[in-house]
Amino acid sequence: LIIGGGLGQRKAGPGVSMAGGEQAMIRGIDKAVSNDQRQTVRRAFRAAFSDSRSERLAVRDARRKLGELLSSNPYEAADVQAAFQDLRDAESAMKKRMHDVLAEQFGALSQEQRRAIVEDLNRRDSRRRRGDGERGPPRPRPRD
Repeated sequence: LIIGGGLGQRKAGPGVSMAGGEQAMIRGIDKAVSNDQRQTVRRAFRAAFSDSRSERLAVRDARRKLGELLSSNPYEAADVQAAFQDLRDAESAMKKRMHDVLAEQFGALSQEQRRAIVEDLNRRDSRRRRGDGERGPPRPRPRD
């Protein structure tokens, strides 16, 4: 999505952000594959990005609706809960499409290349974790 988004977003329409795991995986692809293979993967992502326009529009619309409901008066918790569910569903559909493309593209890579992607992903993940291996709560902000 990141690769396709950067290369195809102007033509394909509104973009959305992707979770860190997928971004890290895509960065791992760039490090693990040859330039020729990288171009093939990028073309596939551009096509998937373009083909996911309806899913991306659904995410955008769900976010917009949630924003409207969060700022409405009177506030209706049930409506906001439903809007959050709609957003989760839309994001899930969009991620599914991208995961399907990743799964297909990974099949074209060697075991060594896939292993390199996993190792890069694990390195990135371990840098985000604290010394005990678990993510902790956010650090408190200093008060003035």
